[in-house]
Amino acid sequence: MRKLKYPNGLRDAMERAGKGPSELADALETNRQNITRWSKGDRKLTVEVAKQLAPLLGTTADVLLLVSSEQKTDKSTATKKIAEIPLLDKVTAGKLRASSSQIPVEDVPLLAFADLGRGDFFALTVDGDSMDRWSPDGSIIVVNQADRTLVSGKAYVISQRGEATFKMWRPDPPRFAPYSTNPSHEPIFVKSKADAEKLVVGRVKRTVLDL
Repeated sequence: MRKLKYPNGLRDAMERAGKGPSELADALETNRQNITRWSKGDRKLTVEVAKQLAPLLGTTADVLLLVSSEQKTDKSTATKKIAEIPLLDKVTAGKLRASSSQIPVEDVPLLAFADLGRGDFFALTVDGDSMDRWSPDGSIIVVNQADRTLVSGKAYVISQRGEATFKMWRPDPPRFAPYSTNPSHEPIFVKSKADAEKLVVGRVKRTVLDL
């Protein structure tokens, strides 16, 4: 079996469900060639398309997005767990500022990420440039609110008096520091690591920027 350019589980799911490209193409209002290219791994299967195909094949989007056992050729094609993370609000990468979102949690958009590991995650949009060496203005950060252990050189979202920001932890002296190309930004000093931990909302696990 040839190595797929974009591995997925669509072909196996189609065989199990006994459904061909034409039937699925009609249901998705697309052409047969698209279904064939996805199933052969010639075109990347997106999360959105996988969600549309899953109920038609009696499976889940996760199964369609994962590599089947026959398709695994080495460790680089190991299965990946897809997590849907709520995009809650903006966080300043500058001065502290109150959260602005008034959108009910059940109405917030969801973003799909792979291989986040264990945790309790949410996403925020970065507003400002005090962390632009990692996360430029307009990028998205994924925050694990189950991880509040301070590690030097790692980034955290912190909150003081209901106002939130995004900074890097530095222990000597204890502070949440900017990591920016703009020299005007200043660190937020705290008395001790214990005091700092009281401010932590969660550790930043990932940063994403669409070009």
